[in-house]
Amino acid sequence: MRKTYLIRHGKPDFPAGMRMCLGRTELPLGVVGRMQAALLGRELACKVDSVYSSPLSRAVQTAQALRRPVTLIDNLAEQYAGEWDGLTFDEIQARYPELYARRAGDRYLPLPGSEPDGEALSRFVRAMDEALSCAGTAAVVAHASVIRLYLNSLGAGMVKIPYGSYVELDEGIPVRIGVQPHPEPDDELCLELLRATGTPERVVRHCAAVADRASELASALGMDVHMVRAAAYLHDIAREYPNHPDVGAGWLDELGYSEIADMVRLHHSHDGRTLDAAAVVYIADKLVLDDRPCTLAERFAASESKCVSPEARGKHNERRTAAENIVRLMEGRGMKV
Repeated sequence: MRKTYLIRHGKPDFPAGMRMCLGRTELPLGVVGRMQAALLGRELACKVDSVYSSPLSRAVQTAQALRRPVTLIDNLAEQYAGEWDGLTFDEIQARYPELYARRAGDRYLPLPGSEPDGEALSRFVRAMDEALSCAGTAAVVAHASVIRLYLNSLGAGMVKIPYGSYVELDEGIPVRIGVQPHPEPDDELCLELLRATGTPERVVRHCAAVADRASELASALGMDVHMVRAAAYLHDIAREYPNHPDVGAGWLDELGYSEIADMVRLHHSHDGRTLDAAAVVYIADKLVLDDRPCTLAERFAASESKCVSPEARGKHNERRTAAENIVRLMEGRGMKV
């Protein structure tokens, strides 16, 4: 049977994190959206022969991750949201309090000045017919409202389509809806995710070295090397952001990699009392300076000069004590660290 993948673009880069009513307003992908695009590329690139996209940048960026030439079709663009298009929901509530309150009970009430559902559906169907006229398997990257109208016309109802997810159609019939890719995080995918977030190359090299060290330790302890290695590879994915362990863990949680997220979250704050997978990632990070192996003494000496406040020095001492405790636990298992 002929398959088609109808994809909703990844999560946009909402200014100041404020969600807004997005129709034709231009927004590029945010960090999580770029990671979602990388996951889509890993899962679908080898399955599709042609790629079609809405001309809006968030869709084009997602389509480019599928590693095929991208054909733009204007009629794949999102439904125009009229006077609400591009406004944050706080702004909408302030300007249109009555309609905003009514839409809490019926979210499909038409918006002032918006493109009618029938017109949006009609042009989207024409776009889909154009895309599906090609031979082979097509991927079509579009937007939530028009995809929802299209699926409703096929009898699927007004279903929710998450960012970075896809609908699989066999001969035009939806067989899977809202599929969020969750490929195994091997080294290649970890590297793609690091680069999708803009992680500097020096940090990427550090992450690769920590992954190698963590793999050795996890193997010696009989742990799941695959998951520990992935967490070690991704531990500094948000290195350029304040509070980077929590930020990076939050991104990975949003992508569905909660086990890896838990290890990333603790790579600066493990208590050192248990010898679990997170402890392995923690200690592997402390045994690598830049991208080369080092001792704990070298690593903590290198970072000590950055701790100028009493609070920072206290945290530094806590991390060193935790690392020393983990080493003792490993040596108690007969390991040489």
